[in-house]
Amino acid sequence: MAFPQKLYIILALLLTYHITSAQSMDKGVIKMELVDVKVSKPEMQQMVGAMKGSTQEISFDKSKQKVVMDMMGGMMKIQMYQDFDDQTMVNYMDMMGQKIKTSISSEELEKQKKASEEMMGDSKVVYDKSDTKEILGYTCHKASLETSAQGNKLSMTFYVTDDIQVPQAFIQNVNHINLKGTPLQWELDAGQMQMTYEAKEISEKVADDFFAKPSGDYKEMSMEQLQQMGVGGGQMGF
Repeated sequence: MAFPQKLYIILALLLTYHITSAQSMDKGVIKMELVDVKVSKPEMQQMVGAMKGSTQEISFDKSKQKVVMDMMGGMMKIQMYQDFDDQTMVNYMDMMGQKIKTSISSEELEKQKKASEEMMGDSKVVYDKSDTKEILGYTCHKASLETSAQGNKLSMTFYVTDDIQVPQAFIQNVNHINLKGTPLQWELDAGQMQMTYEAKEISEKVADDFFAKPSGDYKEMSMEQLQQMGVGGGQMGF
């Protein structure tokens, strides 16, 4: 099954972005669900049903974070392990029968950060505290950002709360943007596709073994090899 370029762009965003919060929280789990998908081209419509209901589960403590993305009815599962102490990340990807592992060193993460900063340029997060909504009992206000990747205009809208404290690199992914507050809903508009994730469960407890790596025969690949497969595509610092 071939993925359209727009989906590669969105997957790259999910893999390489990272939201930074000024607050901190010892540990917890936040479960988010893809609640809405819109596409502009009829040939992309077949993806909508498969993508809806995709989930992100973010488990974290003071020094580590794991993000599990389950997409397209289990056809794609990505587990990202980030160690804040040694500044490394390991990704395990199960994609339509393929098992791939990528290890990202602190040096590579720093390169991604610099590339991301260049890509972001003068883009700034704009806050509107008059635009609010309730999510899981928390009052959230709007934060928005516009940027581009490989000539594609990207708009991101968040509803963030100041009432939940999270660690320094909580919900991976809005590329080293200093987002004030914790997002409980975010929308990505890539032109031909719009996706909306929303928090469905929040817990301040996390399993003792949450950082245990998955078993199985994963093929080790470099970031360059992954780009050649089309995953990441070189955008957004990936």
